[in-house]
Amino acid sequence: MADTTPPKRSRSSATIPPLAPEPPPPMSVPHSGPIPVAMGPDLSPVDAPAPHAPNLPAEPIEGEDAVSMTIDGEVVVVRKGTNVLEAAKRLGEDVSHFCYHRGLSIAASCRQCLVEVEGMGKLQPSCQLAVQDDMVVHTKNDRVAQARQDMLEFTLKNHPIDCPICDKAGECTLQRHYMDHDQSLTRVDVAKIRKPKHKDIGREIVLDAERCILCSRCVRFCEELPQTGELTMIRRGDREILDIADGHRLDNAYSINVVDICPVGALTSKDFRFAVRAWELRATETTCPGCATGCSVELHSKHEQAYRLVPRFDASVNGHWMCDEGRYTYKELDPATRTRFASIDGRQLPIAQALAATAKRLQGKKTAAVFSSTATNEANRALAALADHMGADRFVLGRPPGKADDLLRDADKNPNTRGAHAAAGEVRHEAELSLQIAGRAYEAVIFLDDEGEVSGVVRSSLSSLTSVILSDRRNALSDACTIRLPAASWAEHVGTYTNRQGRLRVIRPAWRPEDDRHPRAELVRELLLALGGRDIGTAREQARAVAEEYEHEELLALLTDPQPTRPRLLRFGNSRG
Repeated sequence: MADTTPPKRSRSSATIPPLAPEPPPPMSVPHSGPIPVAMGPDLSPVDAPAPHAPNLPAEPIEGEDAVSMTIDGEVVVVRKGTNVLEAAKRLGEDVSHFCYHRGLSIAASCRQCLVEVEGMGKLQPSCQLAVQDDMVVHTKNDRVAQARQDMLEFTLKNHPIDCPICDKAGECTLQRHYMDHDQSLTRVDVAKIRKPKHKDIGREIVLDAERCILCSRCVRFCEELPQTGELTMIRRGDREILDIADGHRLDNAYSINVVDICPVGALTSKDFRFAVRAWELRATETTCPGCATGCSVELHSKHEQAYRLVPRFDASVNGHWMCDEGRYTYKELDPATRTRFASIDGRQLPIAQALAATAKRLQGKKTAAVFSSTATNEANRALAALADHMGADRFVLGRPPGKADDLLRDADKNPNTRGAHAAAGEVRHEAELSLQIAGRAYEAVIFLDDEGEVSGVVRSSLSSLTSVILSDRRNALSDACTIRLPAASWAEHVGTYTNRQGRLRVIRPAWRPEDDRHPRAELVRELLLALGGRDIGTAREQARAVAEEYEHEELLALLTDPQPTRPRLLRFGNSRG
């Protein structure tokens, strides 16, 4: 079902409008890593396992049955119950396929993954064939290679040569298999069968049925994940097409996943359509900041501008998927709205001068420190040190609640509610903040982030206070404050969130902060030093402290030896399709 009207498709649009409150189902489970006790909302870890993937990976698990078999002359031990296609991956052999996806049921309809098994007369679909002891499999002998070439020729018989204009070009599975296994000229000398093009089938999706190779991945996804079943196959033979029932729309909350899993360019996203070529993008592994789930994602960017978020496989959090709502959080990174320089009373200042002037204005004043559920653990912990030094009252602000479901979406639309409350400790109710500011109970207020709902009355009152905001983009709240310090966005620095499961989630920089933008933890540290406080360490040092506390090996490795973003022309390396 549709959640809300989608945002405008312009690159300068902000994020998806807030959704109506709908609480998630109450659950609890043990977690990995320590979770500090926090005041305020119930912060007990939530049992939120990733969606079940029906196909087992081949890696043996200690204590479970294993199978020994031979693939292309090499003996390999794999997990019992897995299929031959997954077993071949243990040896680095990616058997070509279209319809198979680890997160979906098996259809075995494309016949692209055929392999030869000794003792079986016919070639067998490796995705459907379970491994057995002493099985001998050939995945690249002459017979198998000829079958792959024949199936590719059959698949390409009516496929249009749309590659120059297709959004999937550069990350298309059909392109890759053609280059790997065929590279022969067409023998078709009759007109291709024409099918519907550019059909609007949903809030987010355009269908080009001519490009569809009938793998049925999208059909199975809609039936098995959101369980809405909008898509189906109609007609027979070479006239068969993918379509949607009359009067229905592909408007479920996870609809853009069908674009990710489509092995060709049949299903395209309206938001990304004709925006940029895939091979021009750089991919950065990071975490979705759209809600408390903290899905593992890739941020695809070019020239310090984000173009899309796509899911990255994470067996413990989101599996292979993410919601449509979370995909649009990249719009917060719009270059046109970025805060690039510090300003005090509307006058632009160099960052060092602005920090000194801010510290001077804050000295000795009764202050409210407003922590943020959208800022990182490092930034919130830095603000806690500043609040201790100043004796400030503490509040926590974040985005309003929205819709939830039992798949991935959480009603808490903040990525770090647990981390913010853990850092802040005992906090006063956020509603009290508005009353206190409107009533002039504070002489100064420090907002860690520009997210959060405050009334127009409060915003108008901020001009009469020493109101400081660490802002990465211009909005009503940042414009209302008298002092604006330029903060780096979540796509410009290393940091962490604590998700609803109590797991530490890592964000990585896709590009360097430009102009005077700095991580919030760094800005708070400089402000604390200017006020005569203790040195809490750089943002990177604070991230290391968090990683050591959680014993997070991945983050520790990242901080020790930073890895560059994946370069262009390597899109085939990701899981899209």
